[in-house]
Amino acid sequence: MNKKLIKQVAKVIGKELAVHELSIVEEAGLDSIYADADTVHSAFIWGKTPQGIDFWSNIEMGRWPYNCKRGNHNALS
Repeated sequence: MNKKLIKQVAKVIGKELAVHELSIVEEAGLDSIYADADTVHSAFIWGKTPQGIDFWSNIEMGRWPYNCKRGNHNALS
């Protein structure tokens, strides 16, 4: 798991939850958009993750993501 990506997510939800959520994505077998992706924006297609688009959008904007519905796949992916 990419340490820079963990650090970015951990700034919003803490390291333990960051590792947990990124592990879920990793277990889903999703490939990175870019081989050296180290940001939430370029790491994976949000709509294909179990957490959904709203979750990762909130993370990227620095907002607590757990007030959104998990698995929201309504937006474009």
